[in-house]
Amino acid sequence: MIFLRNYFFIFSLAYAVLILTKIIFALYLGSYFESYTFLQNIYAIFWGYKFDFAVGGIVAFIVTMFDFNRRFTSIFATAVLVGLFAFEISDIYYYYDSARHIGYEILDSANDASGLLQTGFLQHTYLSLFSLAMAIFFIWLFYRLSNRAIVSVKLDRYIVFKKIFLLLLTIFFIRGMFNHIPLNPWQSNQIGDPKLASLALNGTYNMITAIMADRAHLKPINLPKTEKNSISSLYLGYKKVDKKLDRPNVVFLFLESWSRVNLSKKTTPFLFEIMKKSITPEVMIANGHRTTEGIFATLVSFENPLGKTVAKNQLQDFEYDSVIDVLNRDGYESSFFQGTAKETSGTGSLAQKLGFKYSYGKSDITQRKYGENSWGVYDQDLYNFVQTEVQKSAKPFVIGINGATTHDDKLPNGVKKVRFSDDEKENNILNALHFSDEALRDFVQNIQKKYPNTLFVFFADHCGHVNGSAYENYMIPFALYHKDLKPQKLDVILSQRDIAPSVVDLIYGDYRKVIPNASGKSLFSDKNFFAEYFQNGIIGWIEGDDAIEIDISSAKQSCFKIESLKHLSVTCKDIDKKLYTDALAFHNISQSLLFSGKTKTFSSFK
Repeated sequence: MIFLRNYFFIFSLAYAVLILTKIIFALYLGSYFESYTFLQNIYAIFWGYKFDFAVGGIVAFIVTMFDFNRRFTSIFATAVLVGLFAFEISDIYYYYDSARHIGYEILDSANDASGLLQTGFLQHTYLSLFSLAMAIFFIWLFYRLSNRAIVSVKLDRYIVFKKIFLLLLTIFFIRGMFNHIPLNPWQSNQIGDPKLASLALNGTYNMITAIMADRAHLKPINLPKTEKNSISSLYLGYKKVDKKLDRPNVVFLFLESWSRVNLSKKTTPFLFEIMKKSITPEVMIANGHRTTEGIFATLVSFENPLGKTVAKNQLQDFEYDSVIDVLNRDGYESSFFQGTAKETSGTGSLAQKLGFKYSYGKSDITQRKYGENSWGVYDQDLYNFVQTEVQKSAKPFVIGINGATTHDDKLPNGVKKVRFSDDEKENNILNALHFSDEALRDFVQNIQKKYPNTLFVFFADHCGHVNGSAYENYMIPFALYHKDLKPQKLDVILSQRDIAPSVVDLIYGDYRKVIPNASGKSLFSDKNFFAEYFQNGIIGWIEGDDAIEIDISSAKQSCFKIESLKHLSVTCKDIDKKLYTDALAFHNISQSLLFSGKTKTFSSFK
């Protein structure tokens, strides 16, 4: 078993290097972690062991691929381990400057190698000198240890099988060992604090995954240009408002795939009943077609990359203003709950990146009455779990909930179907909605009874199960309900980006002072609304009752009139020239800021 001995010897040295550099990371960025205790920092350092084990496995496999000669292997191991130390120190430099680990940027580093080295030594002289001294010491130490511990592996008939076994062992570590999904750097956010997450994650693993997944390096879509480069006219006209609610609990209900066209008094009776008691618009337009896209647009009040998500690509590393961060700073306890696995499409990590301190998924929900569908637990069991967890908080709470019942079209065994449609497939979808609506009713009634000062924000994360126009594929329900709010039906079409400003206005007053870089508007202080969607290369843009769709490949446009839930084709006229230029100006500015990490400067364009 000599080959295993060599592997785990190198593995252990690599792990030790990563722990050491994490300690240096915490010490050198002391002011960044000054609000945390020594034990919290140590906890974070060792909490990220899966990322460290993954790197340790990769280093060990690379070195032991050529362990046929002890002297050569010792020299090679020393070079790789010292290189690992040097890279982690470089990552500290980078993090100090950019507040994020090296990721996809490593692909361009060769072009600026000399500049990066000069910057490192000039701006971080003492750390550089210390690291240089440590590197020299490590050259001596690692070679000495390796030369004593490593044993040459014989080239026998079993050598291929031994190397395959080591490869499988390395893959085991790269996948996070017993994780059911591959280990992703964003899972560091599961620690519950974004700063501690940066300490838990080592830069090497972040860099390796960025290189291996360069296909995830998004590039902005080329949009037609327009002479108009200002969007200030879109934000004219508003009134000052005073806050209406006193530190309410807040429940964001990301109703999975609840499309407006599939909802009715018969299929979702509770939602229709609560909407009568709520503040609601005619319709809301979703800003994407995935849960992560709905989460980003809702909490950040900003547009997603067109047809894509910020999750699992370079955009995830930028900093964003989130309504959850606002509530956290005000002493709220924040948690995100989902009926699926919490890392499905990176949802849980994104929620934590955007402020939720805790994230829970189906594996956390052990008390189940209905079992699971193909995606996760049913909403009844999810909501019961949520109620158990919120009881533990003595603070006002803000929670986000995304169910799994309507992610599928199956009902639990023993639950009888209702006949909503003669089409079996459609009937199954509507039954899932109906069953989810029943769970929603019980949950809201229970929460309202125990916590009467609660603001419920009803909306869908995105549409699902819609066979219709692009417009119909983005229509979702929306309602704001609190016992002290006067019900009101407003004849407006909102964007999902309008949720955060509206909630902030209710709790704090003028959202422009609290989240100035929101691209959405508030139901309570703004007048003229606009909404957008993107479907298969088509930008949809709505202002009032007028709408336009623009083919970005040809700049060809089609015009429409909005009548309630209908999207009626009409002849383009002069007013649609304004919609065309507004749409392209907004998208060009939004996408440019998003891809350059400058969303926090959006207020300067308003």
